[in-house]
Amino acid sequence: MQRRTFLGFTLLSLASLSGCSNMPKLPQGKTAPPEPDDWQALASRFSGELLLPQAEHFDRLRKAANARYDELVPAVIMRCANAADVQLAVNFVRDFALPFAVRSGGHSYTGLSSTKGVLIDVGLMQQITLEDDIATIGSGAKLGDVYAELGARQRSIPAGSCASVGIAGLVQGGGLGIADRRYGLTCDALQSADIVTADGQLRHCSATEHPDLFWALRGGGGGQFGIVTRLQFQTFPTAPIRNYIGRYPLKHGLQVLQNWQQWLSELPNEIWSQATIWFNGQQNEPEIQIRACALGEPLLLTRHWQLLEQRLIGIWSDVDMQDHQYLDFMLSDCAGLEMPQCKLPNQHEDGVLKRVAMAGSSDIFDRYLHSSALNTLLREITKRHQNGHRGGVMLTAMGGAIKHLEHDDTAFAHRHAVLSAQYLMSGPVGSPESLLKEGAVWVNRMRHLMKTWSSGGAYLNYTDALLKNWQQAYYGDHYARLQQIKTRYDKAQLFRFAQGIKPA
Repeated sequence: MQRRTFLGFTLLSLASLSGCSNMPKLPQGKTAPPEPDDWQALASRFSGELLLPQAEHFDRLRKAANARYDELVPAVIMRCANAADVQLAVNFVRDFALPFAVRSGGHSYTGLSSTKGVLIDVGLMQQITLEDDIATIGSGAKLGDVYAELGARQRSIPAGSCASVGIAGLVQGGGLGIADRRYGLTCDALQSADIVTADGQLRHCSATEHPDLFWALRGGGGGQFGIVTRLQFQTFPTAPIRNYIGRYPLKHGLQVLQNWQQWLSELPNEIWSQATIWFNGQQNEPEIQIRACALGEPLLLTRHWQLLEQRLIGIWSDVDMQDHQYLDFMLSDCAGLEMPQCKLPNQHEDGVLKRVAMAGSSDIFDRYLHSSALNTLLREITKRHQNGHRGGVMLTAMGGAIKHLEHDDTAFAHRHAVLSAQYLMSGPVGSPESLLKEGAVWVNRMRHLMKTWSSGGAYLNYTDALLKNWQQAYYGDHYARLQQIKTRYDKAQLFRFAQGIKPA
């Protein structure tokens, strides 16, 4: 970039950059904003791209996966190509006290990867390699590419089902998915990570190097301690997947969910299951969908599914069973697409996946839900649907291999859970903020309605800005230890946001 380009940028844009009302104040750096020569010096050493608003692809690249925050337009995008770029970016925003956000996938419910300041985007850092059974993955890789690259060699990692999610945010929040009851959380498979901390140093952390930081990155949250650049995972061998979906009328919801939970309590670790209720406020009655799948154990799954059907005999149902190759199942959102298309438009110029505007919250349950809890849940869903609102509730089986690690082995705080609940409201791009705010209030209200039966915990990857006791909900009794680690690596709170861990 030419010096005069940065001169215009400095004069016209830095006023808004330094006055971002949505960003917390950063530790004071240099007294003056960066001059054109400072930007030019950065550009001369930067291997990736520094994009200003007039750049050709700026408007596409600035948008996060969550369209709720499209009005937050960054002043500049730093598209880092390697760890050295991340170091330059961290040093620059720290030295000039510039507000910033970090983005891998951009799915944050609370807009943590959107900003009016500097957007540090690691999306170019998406290299994926496999040596023996250890995968090395750049922090900007999306799950679709992870599955495709590893799956071509019949390996995978336990992770979620959304192809456009970034690996870095997922693993640092824990990482739920269909393989977690058999192989553990995504963070349980993590063997090491490279991270640029607030001092601009690139640190390699593992069980033997910076073990406290490694502990924190396994469930302690993305963006709290630095910017991850590379991750190494233990992989597992893939196998074909058998998948059942049973659909049941909501009017039979109590009986369905009671029997489903009793069935869950007897499931082997090889089987994963989820109960989902979507509603759109239209005339059609919502239904409960029960899903169950297993990797490489079709007969085991069928035997147990038949036991569930016996419990639910007499209730009308529509049951579908299909066998899939592993990669086809994990990339079902991308059926018929080439991998460049299997992304959101903001993630790749050929991406065709749909962006939505989202608000969500969650609950963690250490015991299966009593009939009074299920009645409360079903009553609220029915009322909201009848009032013309849309939303969704997903109850997901936990347990199994998630419990194999001890509570204090990682920062993930919910090892003893038997169920998690995700409360979700989503709408198309351009949904009015009033609608999304109402949805955010509703998903948070679900926690209040269910608090009698909840552990009080919440899943960190489903951030909820309205949580009052977020320290306890996300981190439980691990919060004090996380504060100590924050003090060691980021005492001045360079990496900070509304629900950010505070130094001890």
